[in-house]
Amino acid sequence: MLSLTFFSPQFTRFQQPSLVTIQPLKSAKPKQKSKTRNTDSHRNTSSFHCFSCEPTTSTSQFNNSSDLSSFQDTPDADASDTPSVSQCVDANMLATWLQSCKNVKQVKRIHAVTLKCLGSSVTYVDNNLISVYVRFGNLKEARKVFDKMIERNVVSWTAMVNGYSRFGLDDEAFRLFSDSIAYGIQANVNMFVCVMNLCIQRLDFELGRQIHACIVKSVWRNLIVDSAVIHFYSQFGDLSSAFCAFDEMSERDVVSWTTMITACSQQERGEETFSMFSQMLSDGFLPNEFTVCSILKACGKEGDLKFGRQLHAAIVKKMYKDDVYIGTALVDMYAKCREILDSREVFNEMRNRNTVTWTSIIAGYAREGLGEEAINLFRVMKRRNIFANNLTIVSILKACGMIGASQLGKEVHAQVIRKFIHTNVYVGSTLVWFYCKTGESPTASKVLQQMPLRDVVSWTAIISGCARLGHESEALEFMKDMLDEGVEPNSFTYSSALKACAKLEDVFHGKLIHSSANKTTALSNVFVGSALINMYAKCGHVVEAYQVFDSMPERNLITWKSMIVGYATNRHCQKALKLMYRMQAEGIEVDDHILTTVYTACGDVEWDVEPSSGYCLQSS
Repeated sequence: MLSLTFFSPQFTRFQQPSLVTIQPLKSAKPKQKSKTRNTDSHRNTSSFHCFSCEPTTSTSQFNNSSDLSSFQDTPDADASDTPSVSQCVDANMLATWLQSCKNVKQVKRIHAVTLKCLGSSVTYVDNNLISVYVRFGNLKEARKVFDKMIERNVVSWTAMVNGYSRFGLDDEAFRLFSDSIAYGIQANVNMFVCVMNLCIQRLDFELGRQIHACIVKSVWRNLIVDSAVIHFYSQFGDLSSAFCAFDEMSERDVVSWTTMITACSQQERGEETFSMFSQMLSDGFLPNEFTVCSILKACGKEGDLKFGRQLHAAIVKKMYKDDVYIGTALVDMYAKCREILDSREVFNEMRNRNTVTWTSIIAGYAREGLGEEAINLFRVMKRRNIFANNLTIVSILKACGMIGASQLGKEVHAQVIRKFIHTNVYVGSTLVWFYCKTGESPTASKVLQQMPLRDVVSWTAIISGCARLGHESEALEFMKDMLDEGVEPNSFTYSSALKACAKLEDVFHGKLIHSSANKTTALSNVFVGSALINMYAKCGHVVEAYQVFDSMPERNLITWKSMIVGYATNRHCQKALKLMYRMQAEGIEVDDHILTTVYTACGDVEWDVEPSSGYCLQSS
């Protein structure tokens, strides 16, 4: 599923003086880039790429286009072999040639011409050299050019910061940014945007806030920077600060609106997502493909099928019919709204599909319990050599577990090992669940032990699996190991462990688990409370069971059933009958299982109930 993200900045040709354009995020078919004027002004466009400047292609810069063509067509030629080139080039022409290069070898040849023709370092050309080396991933050569520069400006520093950040070398990027400050370089729009994105990559919230403070005090506030600030706060889940930054914007465009809408969608704030979208339309802005994807994601999360269908009909079919990302978002939205047939129809009509598209439909079938269909699609996906990501693996393992497709699940496990993704906590946890589901708890235990990182989901999968398979003692041992490892159980973990205690009639460990749950918010969970009542009742401790029942802030059918059946099986028949009356009086239907259990256990007991109570037990 797609959401608006800020892709790593990419550098193209630097104009004199430097200028920033922000390019729209692209799908499969890029749109024509807009050109920028050779001024110091900053134009507002629609995304967040640092220093992405379109090369000027005037005829004056290509007087020697034939020389350029022959030079690049013979990359093995030396600079000395091209006298006509070396005698008449200038900085603008070299910059144009550099941006026209198709590989590093061509860049190096023109680099050699640059050294021969210009003699000494020219900042403008060197900036373009850094840009092109970064584009081709050759950070070593880019750094050599940077280190040899006689004079560096903010463009030079930002180009290198961007380069290191783009290739995941966040620490080096941060060191360069710190050095730029030490050298007295005044950051501009590009540097601010790059560093804000760097803070996201480094998970450095405090530095990002400091950069934001610098932006507020500087003269560089504009649509581009303000949108980058909103994106920064949204990535850290600080929607309050994101909204503050958004509200303070003097003007907004579709990107700033989409950034805010996407932030709300990612934080699963459905109502705010829809409200922002409505305001955006009221302000006269048409949504772009990223806006639509974020709204469709919110529709799926909220289960708002009606609005999703309206969006599909009103916007998608008219404006973005063949967009692969929107198509994928539609597949996912319909699947999450449990309209799997509509999801499949959209999937079948798509001209282009990517890994996420396939994964969305497979996950949709798996969620609906349609394991066979999910597996069939996965086999088609494999035959077409489409890459399966971690979510694909998780979804297909769930499908295999649902229908007991043990052999295919093992084949997927082998694929996981070959691709070295068994260390992924989500894949590992699903493998544990799969093996428990197919009755192979020893293998599940082995997978768990091999995981380098085990979270609450991993431990809960093995605990609930063992409890379900009748290996209650092993389940409690795993619970102990989990606590020893410092992982805090969730509500489902407590419920599973308490079920194991109930089956073993192990009140000692049950009380220990009760004590542990009492220190967390899990005790207020209706399922944990019901499991506690059942455990105490099975162990004959009906007083403690009723204390839990009486203190619960919320009760469901299982809670009432556990307490009434607990009374009945422990021969507290009068209390069981009175609780049945109370249950019906509170508007909860007494089902056949409760009636059968109580009548079987208490059939010979006289009903000593006050007529004035007004309770009337009726079997449905």
